[in-house]
Amino acid sequence: MYHDAASKGCLLVARHTDSDEVIGYALFRLPRDEVVLTHLCVENEHRHSGVARALVDEVSRRHERRQGIRAKCRDDYPGITATWSKLGFEPRAKTKGRGKDAAAMTVWWRDHGHPDLFTLPMDEPAVVRVAIDTNILLDLQVRSEKVNAERSQVLEVDDLVDRIEIIVPPGLEHDLDDKDDDQRKRLLEAAAQYVRPRGSRDRAARFFEIVEAVVAEHLPGYRRTHQDLADLWQLAETAAAGIKVFLTWDEQLKNAVAPLLRSLPDVPELSQLRVLDPDHLLIHLDELAHAAAYRPDTLKGSAFETGLAGSSSEPTLMRFLDHRGGETRAKLKATLRELARCRREQLIVTAPDGEPVACYALMAVGSVLQVPLLRLADHPIAPTLGRQLLWHLREQARTRGCSVVDLADPYLPVHLQSIARHEHYQHVEDHWYAVVVDRIDTAAEVSAAATHAYQHVGLGNAPLIPVGADAALAHHYERVWWPAKITDSALPHFAVAIKPTWSAELIGMPAPLHRRTELAFGREQVYFRSGRNSTLSAPGRILWYMSSGHRTGPASFIGTSVLDGITTGTPEELFAAYGHYGVFTLANIEDAARDGIAQALQLSDTELFPNPVLRKSYDQLQRKYGGPRAVQAPVKVSAELFTAIYRLGQRTALDVHVS
Repeated sequence: MYHDAASKGCLLVARHTDSDEVIGYALFRLPRDEVVLTHLCVENEHRHSGVARALVDEVSRRHERRQGIRAKCRDDYPGITATWSKLGFEPRAKTKGRGKDAAAMTVWWRDHGHPDLFTLPMDEPAVVRVAIDTNILLDLQVRSEKVNAERSQVLEVDDLVDRIEIIVPPGLEHDLDDKDDDQRKRLLEAAAQYVRPRGSRDRAARFFEIVEAVVAEHLPGYRRTHQDLADLWQLAETAAAGIKVFLTWDEQLKNAVAPLLRSLPDVPELSQLRVLDPDHLLIHLDELAHAAAYRPDTLKGSAFETGLAGSSSEPTLMRFLDHRGGETRAKLKATLRELARCRREQLIVTAPDGEPVACYALMAVGSVLQVPLLRLADHPIAPTLGRQLLWHLREQARTRGCSVVDLADPYLPVHLQSIARHEHYQHVEDHWYAVVVDRIDTAAEVSAAATHAYQHVGLGNAPLIPVGADAALAHHYERVWWPAKITDSALPHFAVAIKPTWSAELIGMPAPLHRRTELAFGREQVYFRSGRNSTLSAPGRILWYMSSGHRTGPASFIGTSVLDGITTGTPEELFAAYGHYGVFTLANIEDAARDGIAQALQLSDTELFPNPVLRKSYDQLQRKYGGPRAVQAPVKVSAELFTAIYRLGQRTALDVHVS
């Protein structure tokens, strides 16, 4: 943990000026645009001498461009409130630890003085779901007092427990066949303390056959005892449940079987499964939080359908009862009938196999899109679908002329609450609000529009974004207030050419007959290009220039994306890290590379223009505002030219006709 943090510049050490001995340290992480302080420790004899203050001040100095420093601490430490206050922190929220004692905790915040949102997200946006094998389950619940069980109890430390959700996969049952009745009872009682996802039995059986076959082919010496086969079943069941991380102490599973799974690109559920031990989970968790918790799901096909709930749909909607949250059947039934009486739109999302996977209700009331019901089933697609639905609600608000999404389901599932924080929904009392500012304008005008939206739901004034805001700050507010665009910020703009073959699958234009589910539902995409002589920088905005095609007609600007990051490397490195987010094969990336180097452009928040801007329209704008005459390699465009293209692209066919 410490070596990894030091390599990332996230470990700060205080040494005594005379002896050079270490007398204190600060360990922290850098998610989003803030600093998360995880450890602040000072030797007993050097406490009250300013060491802690010096460490915190130095962390602030090094990361002053971030919004501030967040820390979470138990309330039962003597004098802890005075300690944090003296270090410049203020209490922001009360919470409970996720350890066995559910200790009362306070979230502390030290502000760096940047324009702030009306409330900051107080939890990590991504909670990684991790499946544990039977031995780790025993360590945590059955034999926790034994010395050897301490190895697994790292999963219950404060720094880790808030960032993971422990899952016991259905594969446990395969481990019970050779156990006596007492052992079976104790294991099932222990498993009941955790989430038990429902995966497809047929899917798990198919994955087990694949794993068993590849092990038999490449590991002829692999034992085939009941326990060994049960281990393979646990891997198969974990993959079938859509979970991306499996924890085990079994060396053979980690070092022999796991590499074989990575060699199965045609079965991404298995090839993307990370098999780790608990000791290595914390080291890789920042990576896993991005790559696992919200990775586009690997279900095949994209035949998910959304339909209005009818008069006979109540039994289907009742399947979304929140047992864990204490909701009763009578409460949910009363809610559904009230929604029907008030003529709220009630919709049901079904998977390709016809299984209901989500439901929600909405109604536009003035400038507010009210969402009194939003539920997700326990399904492998749930994390990805949850993000897509929350994004869809923003789009619906924009389409209906609303400036606020008010998500007010009192039984909003816990995992959806975590996703909502990640999607910049703000939790105020019993509501989750998303502000939708449909403006491309100066910082002052965008801030004024956001304030107007805030006041619709009694939230006072929005932050005033400064003129000439730096790229990181503009990127932050444009994401929080999507689809806002701040025209007088330092955020750069680029035009990037893309062929219709790639744009159809990657961003959905031209509309393909079939699009992979992970791209259709995924909020992030990656586009690969040559890694040499690039003018691109991140964060920034990209205008997509689709080249002419036999079926698509003349070249045109078809939409825009946020450019979140740029990674340069060999085709093999980039494909291993980002292949599941894009449409290029390894061979395609190798073809695009120059001198063996390529770039991965990390994209999000893609908007397609309802009125693509044809080349002849661009030529007129280019003569007025200046800018590149040709778009082949990525080229920079001015804020004025971007604004003109964006406004023209967002005009509907009716607007164009009337003008």
